[in-house]
Amino acid sequence: MPVEGIASPTTAQMAHLGEDAEMLNALLRFTCPFNMTCSPTITLPCGFTDAGTPVAFQLLGRHLEEETLVRAGHAYQTATDWHRRHPALPAD
Repeated sequence: MPVEGIASPTTAQMAHLGEDAEMLNALLRFTCPFNMTCSPTITLPCGFTDAGTPVAFQLLGRHLEEETLVRAGHAYQTATDWHRRHPALPAD
């Protein structure tokens, strides 16, 4: 499932996060339920937006089955190279 309802918020957007309820909801809607229920998840990179910012997905596991998630994450990263790619940093 997605990690966020929007792709990679900018630093400027994050600076005003508390002022924008819609953005806050978009950032939390896919992670908050699992955080609140203490359900294990693992977030893995899966690409970049057209703007060059990273995109990720998360896998959800059963309670006390973190080992399964770590194995799945390792298998995914063995088969892909997304975790080795990095976005270009903006010039100051």
